Amino acid sequence: MTMPSVNASAPVAKAFFSFVVGGLFVFYACSVDGPPPPLDEDEPGAGTPSLPPSSLRSVDSTIAPAVAGEGGWNYQQSAEVDLTGDGRPERVVLTAQVELYRGRPAWDDGQPWQVYVESQDGARTYVYAQRLQLGTLTMRISGAEENSPTVVLLEQLPDRMRVLEAFYRGPGLVSVAVGYQRDLDPRGEIASPLLP
Repeated sequence: MTMPSVNASAPVAKAFFSFVVGGLFVFYACSVDGPPPPLDEDEPGAGTPSLPPSSLRSVDSTIAPAVAGEGGWNYQQSAEVDLTGDGRPERVVLTAQVELYRGRPAWDDGQPWQVYVESQDGARTYVYAQRLQLGTLTMRISGAEENSPTVVLLEQLPDRMRVLEAFYRGPGLVSVAVGYQRDLDPRGEIASPLLP
């Protein structure tokens, strides 16, 4: 009588695979930078909000600060949100310099884009100012879990996509970090992002 063969290595392989995937998940979860820690009122210097270190320069100093609706900055989106947790909303504005044709943006090969936060007293803090060649910028606000909301920007170019997160703590106090970045194949019909 022949005994059927049993693959004893299958449970071992499955256990090993689960161990490796679980280990990678734990490693990734521990290595991702989270939002800045909340302020401890008892710490020295707690009156000065801390910001996470900025990992990039998101404001091109050769682009003059703009105000939505003025000087050709005709495309605009805005949101009212309390970014500092003080109970008073700030106004977050995304704008692009583009001419309007019959009320719609007449997108060119490239536009300068800017994002700024306007506080209750009218002070503007610029979060983003870049010229995007054949690209677009989308703005969203993060959900407020335990910390204050952040400004999330999706930058799409034919050869790159990246997600930026801006932590705003008051006028002049902003830090921008790259949350995700991926180089893309710039060829083909799906290379260029769709403009709004």
